Amino acid sequence: MVPGEESWKGSDLSLLLRLVPYGRRQWRPLLLSMVLLPVVSAAQLVQPYLLKVAIDGPIAERDPGGLTAIVAVLLATLVIQYLLQFVQSFSSHVAGQGIVHELRVAVHGHLLLLNSRFFQRNPAGRLLTRCTNDVEGIGEMFAAGFLMLFADVLLLTGICGAMLWLDLRLALVTFASLPILIVGTGWFQARLRTCYREIRRRTAVLNSYLQERISGIRVVQLFGREERTTRRFEARNLELVEENFRSIRLDAVLFAFVEMMRHVVTAALIWFAARPLLDPEGLLSFGVLVAFLDYLSRFFHPIRDLSQKFASLQSGLASSERVFALLDETEWVHQSEAANQMGAAGARVEVASGGGEVRFEDVHFAYQSSEPVLRGLSLHVKAGERVALLGVTGAGKTTALRLVNRVHDADSGRVLLDGADVKELPVAALRRAVGVVLQDVFLFMGSIRDNICMGEKLSDEHLWAVLERVGAGDLVRRLGGLDARLGERGSNISAGERQLLAFARVLAYDPAVLLLDEATSNVDSFSELKIQEAISTSMKGRTTIVVAHRLSTIQQVDRILVLSHGRVAEQGSHSELMDKGGLYRRLYDSYYAASEAERRVLAAGGLRS
Repeated sequence: MVPGEESWKGSDLSLLLRLVPYGRRQWRPLLLSMVLLPVVSAAQLVQPYLLKVAIDGPIAERDPGGLTAIVAVLLATLVIQYLLQFVQSFSSHVAGQGIVHELRVAVHGHLLLLNSRFFQRNPAGRLLTRCTNDVEGIGEMFAAGFLMLFADVLLLTGICGAMLWLDLRLALVTFASLPILIVGTGWFQARLRTCYREIRRRTAVLNSYLQERISGIRVVQLFGREERTTRRFEARNLELVEENFRSIRLDAVLFAFVEMMRHVVTAALIWFAARPLLDPEGLLSFGVLVAFLDYLSRFFHPIRDLSQKFASLQSGLASSERVFALLDETEWVHQSEAANQMGAAGARVEVASGGGEVRFEDVHFAYQSSEPVLRGLSLHVKAGERVALLGVTGAGKTTALRLVNRVHDADSGRVLLDGADVKELPVAALRRAVGVVLQDVFLFMGSIRDNICMGEKLSDEHLWAVLERVGAGDLVRRLGGLDARLGERGSNISAGERQLLAFARVLAYDPAVLLLDEATSNVDSFSELKIQEAISTSMKGRTTIVVAHRLSTIQQVDRILVLSHGRVAEQGSHSELMDKGGLYRRLYDSYYAASEAERRVLAAGGLRS
């Protein structure tokens, strides 16, 4: 089993029952479709009987007038059947698309609540498949699978009743084939279910690979891996094609099996009916035989179509398993009952009423149980204080930041904001009070305004004031104003310019606490000067916790905390820690002194050139 591909466990009936809530808003087209099904079936059942009446009546008696009346009734029945079939099919597809809409919104909304651990475990392409292909498969199951299967069962029941009414002996000959048909179609059904489940899984694997390679296309091209990437994509695509061929073979064999049974039963009926039909005193009329053979053809027609119905049904059930497995995921950011009540009140909740004091009390955290990252971290950042977190890779700096705004939750201990446990606060209000600027800035494709406002209604005056504060006003004017379009992930501007817009996005909400995670690590020296000005502006009047290695950033803070093995090993100002000659001094000598020497060499080389 591929990680993250676990399917929901339950019966087919349980799957269908779980879809009921998503069809409530579609009850009108569903009800119309269900009401029309028996009417359409009745129209189909009448037609063979009209043939029997025509043959044994007006045709046998050579009565053109009576034949004309029966033909008129037959034509009217056909018109009614096809007209109602159109309305019924259209209604079922409307209901199916409505259910697709409800499910897709539910899956998307559920994804937004899940935490980072879930997304680290599940590739984006796999989740995209569940939101699109799998949900669409459920809609197809409703429109062309489940309802039509119900229609076929209803029609088969009516045909069986008509056969028994017309001739009991011929009906028993026909029904003798049912055990073989039931066992055969059941065998195919089980294998089609497995096949469609595997098709969905391989589609997810293919989409995941494609999404990752498109996102990393520059790396693929820079390292000349186009041919290798093509081969690996082709291999995954061939796996999907092979599984599709398997489903096609099963579908074709099922179709051929049902057709073979139809011809065998037809031959048996003709042989069985030949003697009483040829006997002048026989009880079987020619009209009854014609009507019975027509019913027989209609009897096997829905059974023959069951291959397609089963394909839609099994594909939809396989999709339902995967969708409900996702909806049953509980790796979300949980809120306490009090926080839920605060959020349900509808009013905006201000959580940092004390100015943004942050406190860690004996906090433990591990991404994996065998590898703890924070081992009893305790620290106190006063309201309005600026603090830098330093340490070697893996010391827990970024992890500590993620616990403040509940990207992750502490395994034990408490993280407090103005004296309140962050787990007891509404998540939306908490994250509004805690602004974050990451090392890797993500900008959405769209306007600059949309990327800064993030759905909130903010005035142009406020936006321009924020942009000027962080030094991005000239940039935005050069791009064309607030409505200028950004490429995917802000690809049409530089890394430093993306960072400036990220600071503007945070300051637009005026958070009480600011978290900076290596905000200047991916920019050049020229961009760093502007970003340092933006950092200085952003820090004013708010609690700031910075993870940084650049001395220019650290020099702006009030206190430096050096982390080692998930705990605070040293703290103090730059001069105090240098005088101690401990871990901070060693970090400084290994990183900052080396960087300073490198800059001097580069400067000297530049002067000589």
